[in-house]
Amino acid sequence: MSKQERWTTIIEICRKQQSVSVDALVDTLHVSPATVRRDLQQMEDLNMVERYHGGVRLSGTQMQEPAMMIKSQTHHTSKRQIAYTAAKLIQDNQMVYIDAGSTTYEMLEFITAKNITVVTPGIPHLQILGQRHISTIMLGGNLYWPTEAVAGKQAIRMMEEFYFDISFVGTNGIHERVGFTTSNELEADTKALGIRHSDHPYILADASKFNVLCPVPFADLDEAIIITDDIGSFPPDRIRYITTDGRKHV
Repeated sequence: MSKQERWTTIIEICRKQQSVSVDALVDTLHVSPATVRRDLQQMEDLNMVERYHGGVRLSGTQMQEPAMMIKSQTHHTSKRQIAYTAAKLIQDNQMVYIDAGSTTYEMLEFITAKNITVVTPGIPHLQILGQRHISTIMLGGNLYWPTEAVAGKQAIRMMEEFYFDISFVGTNGIHERVGFTTSNELEADTKALGIRHSDHPYILADASKFNVLCPVPFADLDEAIIITDDIGSFPPDRIRYITTDGRKHV
C-alpha cells in the first residue's frame, strides 16, 4: 500500500469513527508502528490530522465532504461569479470538459458559445445541458454519491480518448506545497486527465479552497489557471489566476 493510499485510508477511518488508535491503524494498514507514526507526523505537519496519545483524529479543516445539495448552497454568490467568468471563456465549436461539482454546475446556464460538445462526469449537469440542447458526452463508471459524479476505471478509459480545447475542473483544496487536491481517489484520476488532456485547463475554486489540503493530489499548481473570487493570503507568485473582479496573473 502506497503512502497516498495509507493517508486516504486514515482520513476515511477518522471520518467514520471520529478517531482511531495507532494500534488499529497498524492492523488495518499492515505496516509497522513506526510507519504509522511517521505518516501521522507528516499528516499533522500538513494540518490534515491532530494526534493525541495513542491515536489520531481529523483536524478542524478536514470534515467529511458534504453532499452536493449542501455544497451548492455554500459560498453560493462567489460560485455564481466564478461560474459566469468561466463560462465566458468557452468559444464556438470547442470540445469542452466540465467537471462534476457545485461550481461547474453553476456554469451551465451562462454558456453562450455555439456548436460545442461537453464531456462531463456530473449527473446533475445532464438535465441543464439537455434543456439547452448542448451536445453532451456522459462518462461511464461508478457513481460517487457525495459529488453525484461518475468515476472509476471506465471513466478513466473514456477520458484517455478525449482531448479538449478547454476544461474546467473543481477542487477540494489548493495547497502551496502539494497543489490541487481532492478528498477521494475515485475522482482524482478523472480530474488529472481533464487538466492534462486540455489546451486550456482551468480550476474553479472560491476563496475557501485556498490553504486547504485533502489527501489525494491530482495536479501541480502550474498545470492550470485558477478562476476564483479571491486568493486571500495565498502567495500570488505560486499560482496563475483570474479573479471575478478582473485581476489576472497568467
